[in-house]
Order: sequence, then C-alpha cells, then structure tokens
Amino acid sequence: MQESNVQYFKNLNELLIYCDKLTEDKISRTYIDKQVLVKFPQLKQLSKDFKEIEIKEDKKNLDTVSKIWEDMFEKSIQRSSTVLCIGGGVLSDAVGFASSTYKRGTGLVIIPTTLLSMVDAAHGGKNGINTTYGKNQIGTFMMPDQVLICPEFLAELPEKQIKNGLIELIKAGFLKSPELVQQVYETDISKVNIELIKAAVDIKNEIIKNDFKESSERMYLNFGHTIGHLIEVDSKHSIPHGEAVGIGILKALKISEKMCNLDKNISDHFENFLKKLDLNIDYKFSSNPEQLKELLFNDKKFSKDIVKYVLLENIGNPVLVDFNLNDLLNEVTYA
Repeated sequence: MQESNVQYFKNLNELLIYCDKLTEDKISRTYIDKQVLVKFPQLKQLSKDFKEIEIKEDKKNLDTVSKIWEDMFEKSIQRSSTVLCIGGGVLSDAVGFASSTYKRGTGLVIIPTTLLSMVDAAHGGKNGINTTYGKNQIGTFMMPDQVLICPEFLAELPEKQIKNGLIELIKAGFLKSPELVQQVYETDISKVNIELIKAAVDIKNEIIKNDFKESSERMYLNFGHTIGHLIEVDSKHSIPHGEAVGIGILKALKISEKMCNLDKNISDHFENFLKKLDLNIDYKFSSNPEQLKELLFNDKKFSKDIVKYVLLENIGNPVLVDFNLNDLLNEVTYA
C-alpha cells in the first residue's frame, strides 16, 4: 500500500512556495471551496487553473462529481496531472472520488482547510459520495499523493467548526492514546496546534497502514460513526458530522459500560466536554426504528441482522463487537 505523505507548514506563505514547486512544469487543476477563497484570496497564486466549487453535504453526489469530471476533460487533465483540492472533508470526498475514477486515477494533493479534515477526512484514501440509500455509499479507495496541512486556515474557521473537528481529534485519542484525550480536554479551542493535529493524524495513518481496505482494524475508526451517520441523515444534515459523531461516541461509551465494564467516569468526562463545547449530548430521531433499519441495511458495517460496532474496554483499547440491530436501535432516543 502507498504510504501516507503528510507535510506540515507554519504559514500560508510556506505552503504557497511549496505548491508552486509542486506544480511547476505540470498540467494541474485546483478545485477550491468558494468560501475558502473569499477568506484567503492569496490562494489564487497557487494556480492559474483553478475552479471554485460551492458544496455542502447534501450536494456531495454524482451530479457534483459529473461536473468535476466534465471540467477535467475540458482542461485535458491526464493521469500524470496533479489535481489539488483545497477545502474541507466534503470537498475532498467529492474531488477525491472524481480523481480516483477519472481515467482510472490522477495525481491528487489535498490541502485541508478545516480542523475536521486536517485530522481525519483528508487521510486514508477513502473517497465517497452520498445517495438516497445513505452516506458515502458509492466510493473508492485511493490514497492522495500528499496531504498538506497549514493550521493558519483555522484562524478564519468559525468556532462551531473547530468544536466539530475536536470530536474527530479526541476520537483518535480514545482509540490509541489516553494522553491525547487528556490534551484535548485541556486545550483552549482557539489554540489548537500542529502537535495535536499531528498526534491524531499519526494514529489514523498507523491504523490504515495495517488495514487499508477496512477488513479489520480500520473499522475502529468508525467509533461513534454508526449512530452518528444515522443522526446526520435523519436530521437532513442540520446536525454537522462532528457533533453527530460526538453523540455517537457518547452512546458507545455508555454501551461500553454495560458490555465491557468501562469506567463510568470516562463517559461522564466526555459528556461534560460536549456540554462545555455547547454541543448536543443526545438526539431525538424523527424516523421510527423500521426506517432506521432501512438505513442500516445499506450500512457498510452491516451483515444480516448484525452491525459491526466499536466499543471501548478502556481508553486506548477498542473492541469490535457483533451488535444485534434491534438492540442497537433500542439504545437511541425517539421523538
């Protein structure tokens, strides 16, 4: 498997200089979130060939990808070309999927601009789009050639997005590092630094290196995501990914108390953390259990009446359990 190549930059100027050399004498095309370009107009220096894209989770679909493919053909992008993606996880999912399927794969460099994408979405080579059957149901595995991380982007990020990114950051800690969990609890949200980001990225990439196609250990990265994804779909994406996963993690911690004898202080501490961030600690589903079942039938972790579900025996010690579908749906709250 291709090793992950992550580069870190202190400021945008360093990043711009690096990208200029990266695309020198190469056919390249840059896809950038329109809102990012408004906040950082100096990014226009990156490339003469760039396209602004407006995208949200409900537009991460085949129609958006088809427009990207059409643009690639019009710009004569080749397999040897470099595609740069500048934006959050929704954009990198769509551009990554388009790049991995266009002529069976182009070069891809991801420049994440949100905390959530810096610590999670930009890494690991999962590219996907949504359908009426669920989130990321159509997708590919293709590692980006490089991920370029510059925390200067976080200075213009709304506080709500920082909070959402902290959920994916602490998730990495729950899986592998009690020290990282404690560091996140103690971090001023206005002072998230490269060291914290790198710690989470290293954890994810170590897991992926051992299980790229998600047949075993990589499933741990779904911690909090089974219920989290249901919340996103049920709320029509009004609950953002990080907040939904936070609720999912809290549910998983409480279930872990019953099934794995997890210390109750762990879920209490995390619940207080969510409250401190002013994030929801629960969600009332408008869908009924039968409707949620339909969604889970198409979940990639589902088989017959069993869902592969991630619990914790302790911080740093995740376990994958076969969870009965009906039992899982009894754990959530309904309106």
